[in-house]
Amino acid sequence: MTAESWDDDAMLHELAAAVRDAGHLTGRVRTAGTAAWTWRGIDEEWELASLTYDSLIDAGPAVRAADAGRTVLFTGDTAEVQVERDGELLVGQVIPPAPGRLTAEGAQGHRSESEVDEVGCFSVALPAGEPVRLRVNAGAARLVTDWIRM
Repeated sequence: MTAESWDDDAMLHELAAAVRDAGHLTGRVRTAGTAAWTWRGIDEEWELASLTYDSLIDAGPAVRAADAGRTVLFTGDTAEVQVERDGELLVGQVIPPAPGRLTAEGAQGHRSESEVDEVGCFSVALPAGEPVRLRVNAGAARLVTDWIRM
């Protein structure tokens, strides 16, 4: 459709033709669509905590070695999660401190859980070689972090 022939009737005609050409839904496409729709609101009760500090960015290119310590801070409206990599573990603290549970979720399906103690500290296994996000349920905080590769 060109800019000269732009009108609602022409657009609806082209849309109808595209839908007709697509044919019928296969069972696989229908199942995938239903699954996506089912998961649409699964995280609504979780507050998103965004990455607000990364020591790799502050340190600059001179210290970006594989064995250099890295600290990140995720901030939400109700709490913060400070995390540091210690070998194959993520150690950190939920602020304000409160006891609860923390789950490290890998992008490939790895899940590792840890208790958060009364001062907000935790230690959890890091999914190897894949992006990770943290799900925190401690005190009044119900956070899920951005995905990050540690």
